[in-house]
Amino acid sequence: MLHKIQIDKLEVNFHGEEILKDLSFSVPAGQMFAIIGPNGAGKSTLLKSILGLVRPQHGSVSIAGDPKKTVIGYVPQSRIIDEETPINAKDFVSLGLISRMVPWLSRQEKKGLKEIMRFTDTERLAKKPIGKLSGGERQRVFLAQALVRRPDLLLLDESTANLDPDAQVRMMALVKKAVKEWGVTVLFISHDLRLVRDYADQVLIIARGFYKTGATETILDDAALLKQVFELPAEDAGSGRDPLNASEMPLSASSS
Repeated sequence: MLHKIQIDKLEVNFHGEEILKDLSFSVPAGQMFAIIGPNGAGKSTLLKSILGLVRPQHGSVSIAGDPKKTVIGYVPQSRIIDEETPINAKDFVSLGLISRMVPWLSRQEKKGLKEIMRFTDTERLAKKPIGKLSGGERQRVFLAQALVRRPDLLLLDESTANLDPDAQVRMMALVKKAVKEWGVTVLFISHDLRLVRDYADQVLIIARGFYKTGATETILDDAALLKQVFELPAEDAGSGRDPLNASEMPLSASSS
């Protein structure tokens, strides 16, 4: 069981370029923790470091509890699904359960699969080819796959970025429900400060060479801080405009 995630003095470099430096923070269990910042700040790199997909040059990622028994769910920034992909939604979700060389599910796994599809409102999509689903439906299926093993930790890398506002809210409300009912700990990257304000308990704001953590209101109500990080006029900070819209900010760094 997960009790806390601790990041200590994390440093990640790619090809001599410093992506993360001396980054330290902790996330208590059962919280929704948002990660915000400009493109190129290292947000996705941070999630990949927690997953073990990126090895830091210095520092550590530790999970308080039993790391060997901690289950992690992950919805990446993008997934390319061909429209002709023959797998249906139910089988796609079930792929999140397969951790051994057995081509069938146990009775318990079938029960868990049915429960998670009901929880995510994807039962009605079970027989549909995943390539034929709408963007919002597909994201729900991706989330169902990430939740099907009842993870202790859920990592979301801009999982609502390509959805319309209503679908974004439905998606985040579903994640919040998992937090309340199962005690899942969530780290999510978002470009939409309105979603962050509505759903996050704490926020990490990060840019190259700078970071700060705090309660959601403390971070988002600090106009000077948002101006510093996003290079926005102070009067626009927290106004509901998307602070990461490329047309509104002069930062030239590539996406993390």
